[in-house]
Order: sequence, then C-alpha cells, then structure tokens
Amino acid sequence: MEDTYTMYQLGDTKRKPYLVSVKLNNTEINMEIDTGASVSVISQETCKQVFGSDNSLEKSPCSLRTYTGEKIDVLGKRNVTVIYNSQSVDLPITVVKGTGPSLMGRDWLHKLQLNWKSIFKIEQLSHNQEPEKDKELQDLLRQCRIHSKKKIEKELDRLEKGGNIEKVEFSEWAAPIVPIVKPDKSVRICGDYKVTINQVSKLDNYPIPKTDDLYATLSGGQAFSKLDLSQAYQQIVLLDEESRKYVTINTHKGLYQYNRLPFGVSSAPGIFQRTMENLLQGIPRVVVRVDDILITGSSKSEHLNNLETVLGKIQESGMRLNKDKCVFLAPEVVYLGHRIDQYGIYPVESKVKAITEAPEPKNVTELKSDLGMLNYYNRFLPDLSSKLAPLHELLKRKNNGNGKITTRGF
Repeated sequence: MEDTYTMYQLGDTKRKPYLVSVKLNNTEINMEIDTGASVSVISQETCKQVFGSDNSLEKSPCSLRTYTGEKIDVLGKRNVTVIYNSQSVDLPITVVKGTGPSLMGRDWLHKLQLNWKSIFKIEQLSHNQEPEKDKELQDLLRQCRIHSKKKIEKELDRLEKGGNIEKVEFSEWAAPIVPIVKPDKSVRICGDYKVTINQVSKLDNYPIPKTDDLYATLSGGQAFSKLDLSQAYQQIVLLDEESRKYVTINTHKGLYQYNRLPFGVSSAPGIFQRTMENLLQGIPRVVVRVDDILITGSSKSEHLNNLETVLGKIQESGMRLNKDKCVFLAPEVVYLGHRIDQYGIYPVESKVKAITEAPEPKNVTELKSDLGMLNYYNRFLPDLSSKLAPLHELLKRKNNGNGKITTRGF
C-alpha cells in the first residue's frame, strides 16, 4: 500500500528558497529546506550527478502529490551518504522525474543538526543585538482619550504585576504607546517602536512560513485541534538586561521597561516563530505560524498522539494556553483566514461577504485594502491577475495628488 505525501516546493518559483549545502556521496549540492515535505527529494538529473552510471533504484512505497492533488512522478528511492559539517549519516532519498530542485524534507531535518544561524543569518533568541546607531530618540507622549485611560492603566497594572514590565525613571529610548482595542473591549498595549528601536536595529529575518506551505502539511488530516497561546509574545523572556532599555514605553503613568518580548518590535514575529519551531520540530502534521498552532492526523489515534506530544512540549517550556480559545478534534476549523476540513481549503463566508459587499474604493488606501482582500483568496478566483490589472494600473498612475481615484466597474 502506498503512502501519499505532499510536496509544496516542487514547481513553486515565487518564494525565496533557503538553501543548505551538503555532500551526497561526496558530491556537493545545494538543497532547499522544505518543512512542508515529508520526504527528501532529488531530481533524476541530480541523481545522475550523485550516483553516476549506477542508476539502480528501489521501488518507493510512497506517491507524491502537490496539495492541489497534482501527481509527481516518483522513479524510486535509494540510500545515500549525507555529509554536513562534521556529520556523516546514511539517509533515504526519493528520486523524481525531471530537473527540479533538491528538497530537504522533514525526514532529513529530524536526523541532521543544521546550523540554522548560518542558513538564515539570524541572531540569538534573546535578540540581544544593540542598535547600529547610539543616538538619543525621545518622542513626545501621545495623548490618550480620557475614556481609554482606565483601560490602559488596568493593562499596565496587569503587565507590571505579572513581571512583564517594570517602572524606570529614565530612558533614551522611550517609545509612545498605541493601544489596540481587542474584541473583548480590553486593550493591548503596543509600543510605537518605529520612532525608536525599529529605525536603527537589524531586522531578525527568520522566515514566517507561507500559508500554502502550512496547508500542504495538513493534507490528509481527518480532524483538527487549534491551540491559542495566552499573551503569546509576553511568554518570551528578554534574557539580556542591557537589551531591555531599548523597549521602553512612555505612558501617562510614566516610563516602563519590558522584561519580555513586546508587541510592536519589528523582529518580534521572527523571534517568536523561531522559538515555536524549535519547540515543536519533529512532530508530524503540526503547523505553527507565530502563535497559531494547528494539529491534525490521518487517523484519530495519530491526531491524539500528536496533540499529546505538542501539549507536553508546551507544558515543559512553561508556556500557557488560553483554554477558552482552544479547539480540539473538530471536523473543521478556521485557520489563517481559511476554513479547513478533511476535504480541502475554503474561503471564510464572512470574508467573502466583505469582498462582495465592499463599496467602490474612493482613494488609494481603500483600493489597496480591497486588492489585499482579493489577492488573499486568489486560489479561489481564476484569472485574477488579468482581472485586477486595471486596478493595479490605477495605483501606478495615482490620478490625483490627494490620493483620490476614480474607478468604474469595480
């Protein structure tokens, strides 16, 4: 019986690849890291480079398909000696027809200890890097509306009692705050770090997974569990006390310094993504995009086993879940703006309604917003690029200097 695996990167030329150099039987090649692939793959052409005239292949027990169901021709498999840095290990490789890229899937990623820092050129988890410029940046405190002050004070008190922030007397890096109203009417306090640290710090470029990569991993899932981390960013401790001064916020109650990863820092998503991937690596049929975790399995027993492993890892790390927002063993879930069940991926009805009932855009900002909604669901809209071409042309021309536009037939 064949096992069917999904391979997203084959045929995908749009995303920037992350490459790792390895030797296969002493032949050096670059392989693209593909966390959406269950098995590692080389093309028929690369196979000839590695094995020369020895073209013997075993029959592969698996078939490969893209997430959309397109079949990938598998020629067979064989073992190969993989050398990476000081590591040497014999691993199975699947050979496919054609001349496509070599992909390092999860089967190899579990066996090799990759130097992620060199691959992604990233800094330490604690994000201890000092700004490139040591200049004083002080912004005037932005006035909050009277009715918002009590909510802001309540959130500041909560953060201080929890050890997330502490009061300081002085800082050269005090950023104003931007209160974000959440659905439950409470506020999330974000530092407006674009006027301070974000201007002068190096961005942590750890890649945030593409949604298509994640959906490929979920293919074949029968039910789904979704986990929500409570106050996700604020569960990451800033280890270096020196780095904490750069994430000070200026409020009507005075200056506060963050002891944990704050919202608003440009590198925060990359830092958190890397933390979660390191925590959950090696667990099959589990995807994470920043603080959104989704778990599935080809059967109920596999699902429960994966779920138990994830919950154990989270418990060991000391992280906390928001129980009220977690969903377990559901036949369908909404994940990253799409509805997912065992049969496929669908648009969310409320988002479709927002698109179909959207008024004609009156300015560039509104047009960009509408184009963003349409492009997010481009997989469901055939020939979308040609249909949107006139609207993209509007953005290029910018009919009026005041940002107003004229659209017909929107």
